[in-house]
Amino acid sequence: MSVRKWIERIAFGAKLFRSNRSLKYFPPDFTLRRPVLALLDRRLRRGDEVYLMLFRWECPDYLLDVWPELLPKLQEDTRGRLRALAEELWEEADIVGMNQIAAQEFVLLVAGDKPEAEQWVPASLSRKFDELKRALNEGAAAEPEYRRLLQAGGACVPLKSVTAPHGATADRFEEACRFALALATRELTPHMLTARRQLERILQECDITVLAQPIMNLHNGDIFGWEILTRGPEASVFHRPDELFRFATQSKQLCKLEFLVVKTALDEIAARQIREPVFLNVTAVTLAHPLFLPHVLECLERLPELAPAQIVFEITERHEIEDFEAMAEVLDRFRRHGIRFAVDDMGAGYSSLQWIGELAPELIKIDRSVIQFVDRFAVKESLLRAIVTAAREMSCEVVAEGVEREEEADVLFRLNVGMGQGYYFARPSVLPRESEREGFKQTKELIQHRRQAAS
Repeated sequence: MSVRKWIERIAFGAKLFRSNRSLKYFPPDFTLRRPVLALLDRRLRRGDEVYLMLFRWECPDYLLDVWPELLPKLQEDTRGRLRALAEELWEEADIVGMNQIAAQEFVLLVAGDKPEAEQWVPASLSRKFDELKRALNEGAAAEPEYRRLLQAGGACVPLKSVTAPHGATADRFEEACRFALALATRELTPHMLTARRQLERILQECDITVLAQPIMNLHNGDIFGWEILTRGPEASVFHRPDELFRFATQSKQLCKLEFLVVKTALDEIAARQIREPVFLNVTAVTLAHPLFLPHVLECLERLPELAPAQIVFEITERHEIEDFEAMAEVLDRFRRHGIRFAVDDMGAGYSSLQWIGELAPELIKIDRSVIQFVDRFAVKESLLRAIVTAAREMSCEVVAEGVEREEEADVLFRLNVGMGQGYYFARPSVLPRESEREGFKQTKELIQHRRQAAS
């Protein structure tokens, strides 16, 4: 046996006597010990909130065939980069462990806060997960040998949402890995079949709820309208709307889900005696469905206390619109009944001028990416001013989304933006009746005060 082999064996043997905590970062594959699982088990027994983040490199098979040395380098780079990034984003005590579970799949376990009622994972954790994915992809793009052929995907799963026989930690870990992998790859695995049955039950039993976030009139501080937000069953992977709608799309049940959302939302709006406009997200595919308009009209006929003019459809996934003439005809059929339309995410992604010019939405919602720190970046303020000016020329009303800071709101007041929406004004909640809006008096006074100061 070579000297190098002897050294490797001695080093491996030495690790057998180290503590689990000292081996939480990509430990060797011991026969009798699994340090990361031992640390996870201790956390779960303590009742801690632990989240599994799976990262997976999508790499073309042909690349690995013609370049066999790529995979070992990719694995080594990912292990080092993932550890360094995690140590920047979390305290050492909050990192439960890391492991490589397959050739191109890596897992990070972190402890975190309990999610709020409407969340699948805490928003702060979701942002860190997205930041990690972005950093991994940027790191790979900077490596000339990868030639931008790699893409990191992944998913984040709360361990408390996963069940296993007898509550065994190893089984729960493996089940969470399978679930995260199924979400990341969108493959029809046995776990995805289980999730599909869960979605079918949700649709059959109408097991969704709606929340609402107010859209504030920035001229007088009144509530202009409400954006309706969908939630699946609590303690379910489908509680968060992004997972619910993404999986519904994958399983070809998106239209059925959106039909249900509209019915549930309109029932709730009528029951709460809401008189302001309500904003409902709908995809272009559902909007063009031949039965969607009759469905909406049937709901309105059943709920005479609602007026068609209250309904504003925010069209999502606008990149799917290829025939603008046909879509304009679809919108006209709705408009003949008094229903209006909004383009959301203006200033980002697919908010093209062609969409606005040819389909003439009544409202424009400015994307949060434009509003965030608009007070610090002159280019963002210039873009915001240009959107507001163009909207006025087109007789469109403007809503600024994602307002979270006083300084951002002050820029809106200074530029005379008509409406605002975001945590600075109010968080999503159950739709309040007229008699339950006492808290919004303070918001109205705040808006009036800040607007007067800005002017």
